[in-house]
Amino acid sequence: MWDPLYEQVIAWVGLALLLVLCLPFAGMQKLVLEVSAWALRLALLAFLGAAAYLWFRPQDLPVQVTETLEAFPGLGSILPEPGAQHFGICAAALIVVALLPLLAVLDVSRQLAGRRLRRLRDLAAAAKAAEGAAAPPTAPPRPAPAVRRVDRRSAAATLAEAGSRKRIGAPNQPES
Repeated sequence: MWDPLYEQVIAWVGLALLLVLCLPFAGMQKLVLEVSAWALRLALLAFLGAAAYLWFRPQDLPVQVTETLEAFPGLGSILPEPGAQHFGICAAALIVVALLPLLAVLDVSRQLAGRRLRRLRDLAAAAKAAEGAAAPPTAPPRPAPAVRRVDRRSAAATLAEAGSRKRIGAPNQPES
């Protein structure tokens, strides 16, 4: 169906796309996180939908599931018999519970990516530069000024002088 030349071109384009996605650009990192989080979220919802379907039709369980359970006998001891009605729900619950922390990590990373990631990198670089820069030598601290003790007579004289400067009159009378 495909010409061998097209297959080679498609392989090289795929390789170039993967190369671009691996570069440390904030936009690319955010795109990878967005796609990964949505793919995982949709896969978990598909598992839950398949569990609901197997509740109503347990005889439609694929043969690959029973082969996988035979390959991992420890897993078969945890789950009910593959023909049981609640087998799909138990199997999906194990898978979803195991992958929920990964979904949480992807969601938090996705929210931090982009402009916030650049801002965090700038803050980290500024903090590192501040640690590396030597602090300029500081002058020795100045001694505190001596507190002059005020005696009561000089304080009373100062208050009397300030009071004599005010005009004494009726409280509601305008000054002239």
